[in-house]
Amino acid sequence: MSETLSSTTQVDEPFDRDEIKSFSADDVEAGVAITRMLSLFFAYTVFVMALSTYITYRWVFGG
Repeated sequence: MSETLSSTTQVDEPFDRDEIKSFSADDVEAGVAITRMLSLFFAYTVFVMALSTYITYRWVFGG
């Protein structure tokens, strides 16, 4: 095997530090929004399930 030195040029980063910080802040904001949305969907689902259970119980056993 022969060892040779390769001449490579340094590649510039596609994004600077300020852009990366901005991307990170945007990701956090999107994560918070998605978390709130999923929490609301979960609460809505629990409410509708409880309501339908109550209505079914009243329908089956009279009331």
